[in-house]
Amino acid sequence: MSFCVKCGAEGPVYDNVCRNCFLENKRFTRIPEHVNLMRCVHCKEYSIDNKWIVHDDVQKAAEDVALDAVEVLKDTTVESMEAIITPADNANFRAHIEMTVEHKGLVVEEELDTIVRLKNTVCDRCSMIKGSYFEAILQIRSRDRKLLEKEVDDMLDRVDKLIKESATDNRDVFVSKVDRVVGGAGGADVYISNNSVAKMISRQLSDQYGAEVKDTSKLVTQKEGRDVYRVTYLVRLPAYRFGDVLLYKKKMFLVGPMRTTNVRLTDMKTGDAVNYSHTDLIDANVIGRSEDMLDAIVLLETDKEVQIMHPTNFKPVELRKPQKFKVKGETVRIFIYEEELYIIPK
Repeated sequence: MSFCVKCGAEGPVYDNVCRNCFLENKRFTRIPEHVNLMRCVHCKEYSIDNKWIVHDDVQKAAEDVALDAVEVLKDTTVESMEAIITPADNANFRAHIEMTVEHKGLVVEEELDTIVRLKNTVCDRCSMIKGSYFEAILQIRSRDRKLLEKEVDDMLDRVDKLIKESATDNRDVFVSKVDRVVGGAGGADVYISNNSVAKMISRQLSDQYGAEVKDTSKLVTQKEGRDVYRVTYLVRLPAYRFGDVLLYKKKMFLVGPMRTTNVRLTDMKTGDAVNYSHTDLIDANVIGRSEDMLDAIVLLETDKEVQIMHPTNFKPVELRKPQKFKVKGETVRIFIYEEELYIIPK
């Protein structure tokens, strides 16, 4: 039978003394008298455990920072921990913490008290934003045509979505500035804080819109003995868009899905589809846009032809159907070029 070398009591011992003697004047947890809760004055996020966190409730933020400030003795495991937060004023909160810990087989309950002080500061991210920090410029341009406002809006929306997705893993990813290009062919310049993210976005836009991407770098400074560059990614959209009509090699094609290196074209007369590289189509001419298409009422359909009412002079016109084309509904979409009518393949 074991006994306490201090008081002589028999029973389990811890470091040669009984439970009461072992716990006498002993604590397994502690906390500073004051704990600072840092809040960014711009984004309103709180610094907790060296991370900036969004909290809708300042008291919940005070609870988290108080629990994070608890220090535990070596070889001690926290079984449970709860904080009760009571506002003292607008900038100070009383935190009462009740804990259950385990140490060398002993389960002990302890209580801690501290004051959480709310302090305003500026986080690194907001500091960089206010300083217009950027590592890369994403330039949205077009080749041989004026960009529509909607095109630029759609691409900027896509950039914004990709930035937000990247920021979930790295809060230092942000757009510091967007400049719309006024005049000329139009476009936009997007200043991005992270070069790797800017590169990724340029590739995503290239895949989605069939754009070419070129990058150039400029040495701006040295940091810790290494060169620091700013990179410009030029994302240039082709002269044609999805749904446009091209004149290429004396044939008319409807522009279909576009990829980084190629585009799928459909022959307006036969309905045959073929892939061309963007390089092949440098000399192609855009002769129609999707907004130039017209609806024509279907009067009669046969296996090889469809009779429609001309949308401007209202006379019946017979057109040969493209391969595998079938009328769906009461109208078909047509395109008029040099007074000749073409059915839009589907």
